[in-house]
Order: sequence, then structure tokens, then C-alpha cells
Amino acid sequence: MNHTVLKGLQQRDVIEKNFIELFPEAIIVSDLDDQNDAELRLKALKKELELRDRQIEDYNATLRLKNKDAERLNDEIISLTIENNLLQERYDKMKAEHDHIVARWLHKAQQEADSMNERLR
Repeated sequence: MNHTVLKGLQQRDVIEKNFIELFPEAIIVSDLDDQNDAELRLKALKKELELRDRQIEDYNATLRLKNKDAERLNDEIISLTIENNLLQERYDKMKAEHDHIVARWLHKAQQEADSMNERLR
């Protein structure tokens, strides 16, 4: 019975490709008559499981840190985008003012040139 259950689990793990990832050197219990051997294998598998649990916790901690960093960077991007928009508006306003001043100066220069031409006629 137990051997059949293990076979079924092994087939499922092969299909899902999880067994090799989680337990690359897993011990397959084939003879359950030897109680000491089974207990040693069980202890080894429990240690392996504890190791994997610690690795998962480490990965989760790393993931939380990366998420926090990503959130901080997104906040920085948003603030820089706002600053860029404000500077662009200021630039557009200054450019319009500059263009207006240049147009006034050209208009004044044209008027002076026209008045000088009138005086010369």
C-alpha cells in the first residue's frame, strides 16, 4: 500500500517537475520493514524540509526588500516627473516671454528704420 502511494507521488512530482527542484537527492523508501532505516530517512527528509523552509523564508525576505526598493524608486520617478513637468512649464513660459520681447524689439527696430527712411526722403 505505502509503496503504491509513493509511486503515485513520484509520478505526480515528475509530471509537475517539482520533485527534482525541491529534493534533488531525495531518498525513496523501498523497504519499510527496517524501522531504524525508515526513521533515519524520515529525519533526513525533515532536515531537508527545514532547510527548504529557511530558504523560502530567505527568498521571501529578499523579495520584500526588493519590493520596498521598487516602491521607493517608483516614488522617486513620480517626484522627478512632477519636477520635470514644472520645469517644462517654466521653460515654455520663459520661451514665450523671450519670443514676445524679441518680437517687440524687432517691431521697434523696424519702426526706427521706417522713420529714418521717412526722414531721408
